[in-house]
Formats: sequence, C-alpha cells, structure tokens
Amino acid sequence: MEQNHKRLAFTLRAIQNKVKTIICSSIPPSSKGPQSQLQGGILGYLYHHQEQPVYQRDIEKEFRISGATATNTLQVMERNGLIVRRALDKDARLKRILMTEDAMQDHRRIEEHMDMVEQRMTQGLSAGEVAKLHRMLDMVLENLEEWQQETGIKEPEGKPDG
Repeated sequence: MEQNHKRLAFTLRAIQNKVKTIICSSIPPSSKGPQSQLQGGILGYLYHHQEQPVYQRDIEKEFRISGATATNTLQVMERNGLIVRRALDKDARLKRILMTEDAMQDHRRIEEHMDMVEQRMTQGLSAGEVAKLHRMLDMVLENLEEWQQETGIKEPEGKPDG
C-alpha cells in the first residue's frame, strides 16, 4: 500500500467524530433532550416517521441494534419523558412508540440545526453528487453487513454510539 493512501474506514471515522463534535458543541443542551447519540437518532427517526406506526423492531432494524439494547434505551427514554409507548387494542404486546410533545418541540430545533450541518457538509457538491455519495455509502454499509453475516460477527452489547 502506498504511503499517502488513506483508508476509507479512517476517513469515515474522522467524519463521524467531526460531525459529533460540531453537533454536541453547537446545540444548546436541553434537560429534556436525548442523553446519547442513539437516543437522538431514535428521536430523529420517530420525528421523520410520525405518519406511520413505529415499533421496537423498527428501531432495532434501523439502528442495527439488539433487542436488549433497544429495550434498555427505550425504557430510559420513556423514564426521561422523551417517548411514550402505547399498546395496540388488537395485541397488547405490540407497543407503538411516540415522541412526547416536549420532545417533539425540542427536536424541531435540532432538525433545523442538522439541516445546517448537512448543508455545510455537502457544500460544493451538486444534488447529483450528494445522491451518488448516499448511494455509495449505502453500498459500503451493505457490503459490511453482508460480510458480517457471512462471518458470524455479532454486534457488541452495550453502547452502540461509543
């Protein structure tokens, strides 16, 4: 490998670290806000899927987390007043997850900030280039997930957002 070659994994990690630093230091903390990246991601998912029912299995699939991690995270979020879980009439075991009104208002502010971050990240790229970047990164993720499945590598238990 040539000396100036940068590994894609290192670049992706550097981007993730930079985005996390910018977001964490530029959004004023809220006592009712999420306590982790995972909680923030779940609130974002719920915010963007308000028109359809969201269940724990949807959270597990979207964030690629175990049932135990999802259960623990959702319990904490419920205790902290970020979400409520409503049992369905036809099956009390199935609980729809909804944001509380306080969490919804707080998240609107975060969404505006995330739009600014995304705009800055993609500055200088055309809409087509941004779409192509999304497709390529989705492919990278799919390749890694396929490899993980083939090799039987399990997700680590605990905090997925390190």
